[in-house]
Amino acid sequence: MPSTTRRTRRSRTAMGAALAGVAVLGMFATAQAADAATASQRTAQAVHSTSVARAGSTPYVINHYGEENADRGRAERNPAHLVLSEFTSINAVDWKKWDAKRAVGTGEVTGSWCLETCMDKPLKATVTLSDPRTVDGRKVYTSFTLKLAGGAGQYDAEDLHGTRPLATN
Repeated sequence: MPSTTRRTRRSRTAMGAALAGVAVLGMFATAQAADAATASQRTAQAVHSTSVARAGSTPYVINHYGEENADRGRAERNPAHLVLSEFTSINAVDWKKWDAKRAVGTGEVTGSWCLETCMDKPLKATVTLSDPRTVDGRKVYTSFTLKLAGGAGQYDAEDLHGTRPLATN
């Protein structure tokens, strides 16, 4: 057999072995990628399930802020503006906590009980939403407590004394 035929045959054999090696490496890499993708999907599903569970157990507040929500209210979490009662609203709320048992935020309060002073200069306050209950199939906070930054002072409003009911529809 001539030497060029042997070289060609050896080259083809070497080329075949190289391609087979690449194929094996490709299969190994594909299997690892599939395992990684599956693990990634499992992690993503677990995170999503946890978020949904957390979101599902975290109450809403029924907010009557704005003309479109005045009559029926709207279920919200972490609203920037919140109607607490027919007499009191809190605006520019910075929520520090919002969990399954209570929500706590600070903001600027206005109310019919302080019109002469707080319409132009809202009062700084902390609001705590509490007592979550299921209403119409949705978990909502049913009470609030409002504490003015400097104490109730000259203001004698029901909304400043203890825990008060929140609208739940």
